[in-house]
Amino acid sequence: MRKLVLAIALCSIVSVQAVAHTVSNELSNIAYEQETKGDKYAILVQSIKNLRSSIMTGSEIKKVNPKADFQIVIMGQMVQELNNKELRSELDAANKAGIKLVVCEFALKVYGVTLNDLPLYFIGTPNAHKYMFQLQENDYNSLSI
Repeated sequence: MRKLVLAIALCSIVSVQAVAHTVSNELSNIAYEQETKGDKYAILVQSIKNLRSSIMTGSEIKKVNPKADFQIVIMGQMVQELNNKELRSELDAANKAGIKLVVCEFALKVYGVTLNDLPLYFIGTPNAHKYMFQLQENDYNSLSI
């Protein structure tokens, strides 16, 4: 009788672990299947860390959907860092991937940088906030980080 109870308990444990493993795998698959359905995206960034993650995200989206319009709008004090040699290769890669890099001209003026100081692929906008509102009005999926 004791062996029967132990056998049933062991089977129960194995069954629970199998179910937990299956559920875990299904959740993992959902996490990896981060499919996007839109084709217009914009992210407003104010730090190098967020710029880098936005470039990564944009590159992933453009790889799956090359026709997607992905824009990174840059504002604030970080405009001073856009000529940083360490950052340049990442910016060049973003441009090559087809990501539009838009920079706030107001921020450029405040921090003593001109659009001519930046690589030619940068697009200027007079006001980053207003630009983001315009993108939202044109049905862009937008995010501010």
